[in-house]
Amino acid sequence: MASDLTEAGSQPARVRPSLIAGRGAPRRLTATVCLAVTASLALPASVAYADPTPSAAEARKKLTKLNEQVEQLVEKYNQVDEQLKVAKKKWKATQKAGKEEQATYDQLRTKIAQMAADAYKSGNTGDVAGFAGADDPQAVLDQAAVFSHLARNRSSELTQFLGAAQRVRREQAQAKAAYDEVAKKAKEMREKKTEVEKSIRKQKALLARLGERTSSSGGGATGGSYNGPASGSARVALNFAYAQLGKPYQYGAAGPSSYDCSGLTMKSWGAAGVGITRTTNSQYAATKRVDKSNLQPGDLVFFNNLGHVGLYVGGGKMIHAPRTGKNVEVVSITSGYYLSNYYGAGRV
Repeated sequence: MASDLTEAGSQPARVRPSLIAGRGAPRRLTATVCLAVTASLALPASVAYADPTPSAAEARKKLTKLNEQVEQLVEKYNQVDEQLKVAKKKWKATQKAGKEEQATYDQLRTKIAQMAADAYKSGNTGDVAGFAGADDPQAVLDQAAVFSHLARNRSSELTQFLGAAQRVRREQAQAKAAYDEVAKKAKEMREKKTEVEKSIRKQKALLARLGERTSSSGGGATGGSYNGPASGSARVALNFAYAQLGKPYQYGAAGPSSYDCSGLTMKSWGAAGVGITRTTNSQYAATKRVDKSNLQPGDLVFFNNLGHVGLYVGGGKMIHAPRTGKNVEVVSITSGYYLSNYYGAGRV
């Protein structure tokens, strides 16, 4: 059998198909061949599927892109949050108005009930008693008897009663519409918040891989003093901003323990008695354009397509709340990232 399986003694074994397929083929030979074929096809998983470890430069580049994405998401979050505040205010106003109209309706209904009682005593009930006892304004409006009665009797009390019923219904509809608007904005805000948090988790993971701290809890000394050339309101704004040095960044925050970029600029100018709105887009729109060569302390400086804003302090530097994992700090805008991503400036 050896002569059937090998040639020239030391040459590699060649398996005859008849021996493998035949009934007399040794089972261990078949198993050996199968194992050999399987082993030749399989590669270690660690070799075939391992992701290459990015270099520090690649990781930092990816981190920069993620920071830019987070900045844009934070801006959208702040915009939705401001819209939500407006919607809530509108909703409360319509609720208040609805309660006032309901009170008027109740007062007039009491008068009409008295009219119905008087009409009953005199035997001239007409159609008054049929609707005077209705608690629901819509029930009043649904009764055709009201209109036929008013056609015959133009009593001022009845006219006011029907008008109050109409107003209550209108205010209730407005309150419902306002509520729907609030619910929609709340849903949008939650979605944006989830998106931001997902990006922040990725950001923290990258920071950890780079060996950097990802905590935004501060922990170091906070506060400082502005000693630059600003005066008047600008100096007050910068004094406030410097007092926040070392406090952690947190998206959507506007103090007092943490800030995002536009939250810091808004509160700083607010301390000087100047309202500059909440978001970077609205702050840019509300300020006067300033050429970069003509910047003055207190001017707002914008970056990354209005995704970020800081306060110019003079000497080519700004104070700002940078991003997750960082604290309020003073940095140069004449080199590096802030130079290449400069967008424009605005004077309050």
